[in-house]
Amino acid sequence: MRLTPRCDRFAPKLVRQALAGLSGLGWVAGDAMLVATELVTNAVRHSQAKADDELEVLVSKDADTLRISVRDPGTSGQTARLPARPGAWGGLGLTVVDQLAAAWGSQRHHDGYEVWAELRLAEPAACHG
Repeated sequence: MRLTPRCDRFAPKLVRQALAGLSGLGWVAGDAMLVATELVTNAVRHSQAKADDELEVLVSKDADTLRISVRDPGTSGQTARLPARPGAWGGLGLTVVDQLAAAWGSQRHHDGYEVWAELRLAEPAACHG
């Protein structure tokens, strides 16, 4: 799936709605919507893109993994990183991504900045009591 929402306050909701419509995600659907929301929100807040600039959101799935990638115009020059001390007023987005994703990272491209996360699709092992 490829989406190109405008880089505005409506982008996270549009991406969440699109993910909610994907079939075959099972239990990971909620985690995927949360991770996508955090990645898109970070792009909107921190990329310094204008509201009429577009983000590129790519979602791909294979047998074991769901990959969510968000690319912004990359004008801020900032790098996605876990905060040293997340605060009550923010800074939890990438911490949430780090906890839910099997892997995540970022890459600067000549035409933008990409942050991606991969979630495992396999059912988690049952807890034994």
